[in-house]
Amino acid sequence: MAGGTSLTSPPLTVAVQGELGSNSELAAREYFDGSEVTIVPCRTFAALFDAVHSETAEFGMAPVDNSMGGSIHEVWELLVDTPLPIEGEIFLRISHCLISHRGTRLTDIRRIYSHPQALAQCREYLSSQQDVDVEEVYDTAGAVKMIAERRERDTAAIASAQAAADYGMEILARDLQVRQDNFTRFLVLSPKEREHGQKTLKTTAIAALDDDPHLPDLLTPLTDRHLEILKSEPHPCPNRPWKHLLYLEFPGSARDPEISAALTELQTKTKQLWTLGSYPKGRHAEPHIRIRS
Repeated sequence: MAGGTSLTSPPLTVAVQGELGSNSELAAREYFDGSEVTIVPCRTFAALFDAVHSETAEFGMAPVDNSMGGSIHEVWELLVDTPLPIEGEIFLRISHCLISHRGTRLTDIRRIYSHPQALAQCREYLSSQQDVDVEEVYDTAGAVKMIAERRERDTAAIASAQAAADYGMEILARDLQVRQDNFTRFLVLSPKEREHGQKTLKTTAIAALDDDPHLPDLLTPLTDRHLEILKSEPHPCPNRPWKHLLYLEFPGSARDPEISAALTELQTKTKQLWTLGSYPKGRHAEPHIRIRS
């Protein structure tokens, strides 16, 4: 983790989108490994941001990129609409399981539920299933909770092994994702920005643009200073006709004089620029199943 808590410290509160057993919860526990953590489940990403803004939770754990599916635009857009400082990041390997009631066979399944991202990552497996309907729901672990409560034995959910353990369900198949190196990057959000000392940092920013950007010209404040660009992705705004957002990430701290000068110049080329934080580069982590007390 990012730091431990003493035996007398209260648990850290972390808001996640989804239920206990979701990949967001697993990411939170890996990031804050060594600390006692209380999870604040939120049904939507907007509710997650609200929980951190209102300080119902000290931190939020929000997925922003997946190695298969790309950027999770809803979260990037919330970083503009309701900005929160970025405290850190972690890359969690995502392993999807097919989960159903104990004693259910694969041939019994007629409907599969999961979050749209999980369904997309398992598309090859799902296309191989004959006479099986697929339905999107708000969360992977929430799908397991739902089928457990409904007790419909011909239904299954795609979720983590942790979700199967939490709801007393059985794993019928493992590693359904198209690629085994399937990682999701999660940002750790906080109500207040803080400095990170001499650690190796990266900076995330988002620019608002009126037109489809011509990136070589737009990025000259960075390229002229020979600054490495880790991410540069334009995205049309669905709620802002003819507007675009540009997601930007690069090594270093926004407090560094050279980077600060580049951001100042970049701001003159954009309609608006949000510098969301400079934070330590994240590690890659494997999820671990935890026994609930």
